[in-house]
Amino acid sequence: MLKHKRVVLFIGVVIGVLLILTAEHVNYVTSTDDFCSNSCHSMNKYIANDEVYVSSKHRTSDSGIMVSCADCHIPKPLLLAIWVHVKGGVNDSISELRNDFTNPAVWESLKPQLAKQVREQMLANDSRACRNCHTMSKIAVSSLEGQRAHAQSFFNKETCIQCHYNLVHSPVEPHEGFAKK
Repeated sequence: MLKHKRVVLFIGVVIGVLLILTAEHVNYVTSTDDFCSNSCHSMNKYIANDEVYVSSKHRTSDSGIMVSCADCHIPKPLLLAIWVHVKGGVNDSISELRNDFTNPAVWESLKPQLAKQVREQMLANDSRACRNCHTMSKIAVSSLEGQRAHAQSFFNKETCIQCHYNLVHSPVEPHEGFAKK
């Protein structure tokens, strides 16, 4: 009986390791810019090739570092990343089926709601995606106005998205009630 339990435990451990490795690989593949920009028609047409996005500082850094879609939109912990992929994939698939994204007006009509969702999420998690790369105390703002704004935001415990709400994607005015600066 003890030998049987060891075999079952060993098989369980092997299956668990294989599931974790598979989940890591699927998360890696579905977090690439290639996957994000080619997984649905609207992402390719309205995001991946948008001039504002392509020329943003996060995509054209002098440092050689290029931020990927996942850096801002997919959390780091594996289980949370899987949840975001599944939830986002289902929502995006339904949206692709319900909407005619060949019509740019349809995309434009949905952008404010999409921006609201991301901004509210970033407000709720204190701009965690920004803080994964940027250390607030190390940011060296060159303009006096920027230095004052950063000092004031630190003092007021404000978060990145409150000022930098149109940093990477085409501008969308903040929704009513958004605590912008």
